[in-house]
Amino acid sequence: MINHVVLTFVMVKKAKNNQRTSTGPLSRRRFVQAAGTAGVASLAGCYGGSRTADVEILGNQAIAGNFDPQAFHEAGVPEEISIEITAGPEETGARAEEIVTLLDAQQQSPDIFVMDNGWTIPFILRDSIVNLEAELDSSFVDQVRADSFEMLVETGSHPDTGEMWALPFFPDFPTMQYRKDLFREAGYTDREFDRWSTDPPSWETWSAAVADVHEQSDVDYGYVWQADSYAGLACCTFNELMSGYGGAYFGGLDTLFGPVGERPVTVSEQPVIEALNVGRDLVTGSNAASQDITQCSPTEVFGWSEQQTDGAFVGDANAVAMRNWVYTIGLAADQFTGDQELGVMQMPYGVPEEEAAYPELGGSVAALGGWLIGVSVGKTVVLGVRPEHVIPVDRASGEVTATIETYTDVIEPMGDEIFVYLVTSKDETVDMEDPSASGQILMNVGPETPVEPDQALSVVLDKTSLHLFDAETEEALVHGLAEPARVDTGVEAGGDAEAESDD
Repeated sequence: MINHVVLTFVMVKKAKNNQRTSTGPLSRRRFVQAAGTAGVASLAGCYGGSRTADVEILGNQAIAGNFDPQAFHEAGVPEEISIEITAGPEETGARAEEIVTLLDAQQQSPDIFVMDNGWTIPFILRDSIVNLEAELDSSFVDQVRADSFEMLVETGSHPDTGEMWALPFFPDFPTMQYRKDLFREAGYTDREFDRWSTDPPSWETWSAAVADVHEQSDVDYGYVWQADSYAGLACCTFNELMSGYGGAYFGGLDTLFGPVGERPVTVSEQPVIEALNVGRDLVTGSNAASQDITQCSPTEVFGWSEQQTDGAFVGDANAVAMRNWVYTIGLAADQFTGDQELGVMQMPYGVPEEEAAYPELGGSVAALGGWLIGVSVGKTVVLGVRPEHVIPVDRASGEVTATIETYTDVIEPMGDEIFVYLVTSKDETVDMEDPSASGQILMNVGPETPVEPDQALSVVLDKTSLHLFDAETEEALVHGLAEPARVDTGVEAGGDAEAESDD
């Protein structure tokens, strides 16, 4: 089931890429509608064995408000799987805290998390989400790597093993957005705009330009950005400012993701201190930095995240410039009116790359934003199957599991039926005092079935007769995972046999 649904993800993604769309900017809402369903459907189907399965996906307001559960079924998730999309906190740090709380409480739902790429790796290192590379078809994993943005894949991979634990959902990148119309009124021309589009100015130049335009305009704010005390400041807004000055939290890019616990801590180095002072000067004009940074930001930014800066620059058209993610480009294009004109460029730089303390830092730096899809480890469950529903692979058809390679160990003829004790490793033997122990399976076949000790035997399980139990409470969770298989075993299925195998 899992391979079927994840391949559906690929087909739907390709179909989306090949569809013609109307011209005009791609708003955040339209992007989520277009890109999101296929990605989450690939994991929603992983829960699709049960005919009564429910899958809960925890996202945000935009996801919950714009996803149509029917779209998952159109993407290949069986109709019998109920999809529920719930909205967690909008602020990324609060959402991370909620997920931690849910996982610590071992809640059975939600099943799927939409996770900020800025804090996915800690969940991976704590084994709080499922290692998807171990569960998904290898060809699909290879295709995801080939088709996705490399750094987003890396933020969803284990820093030590490189295995993919979370699927890329969509990437996001910050830009500097500004009001061209206000700059024109202050005397700037297309010559500057064209140059900035490919060669962004330094923070010295940009802060002076914004302050100049602000002074000549009738808007309340100059440069607005996200400086609230939240996760986005540390991992994004300040991170890119610090990197643009050649500084880093943990040395260069080689130690960005690990090894965790062994990375050098470099926050006290001069480039980091300089970036802190630049951020301070942008707001207070205190001349703390060695560069000549002009005060151009309001003190309100110390309490603002994305929503407040959106409101000031886009909703109210009341700021000269804004640092924000690419989704706001579409919002501004949709909402600006009259002579209001949007300009977009890369982030200003702190020091040239050749002056940075570490390779590949300095220059114009944009923090990688975006979201990944992770699967909760949920509860530990026990899979139960009666001996008559363990079937030699050459005698089964219909809805059965993947093949399990086993070896016969103990054979007990019981008149018109035979109990066969199987082990999954040739070097193991059956624990007769605990027939349901891990690594061994009890099978019931008719006397005409050719079996003998120490025989390699491929078996499958009849999905309709599989049962899931909560490992802690022993409560039955699911009975039957598919339609009945058509089996010729020589004995009647069902019966009153007490034998049972958990694996």
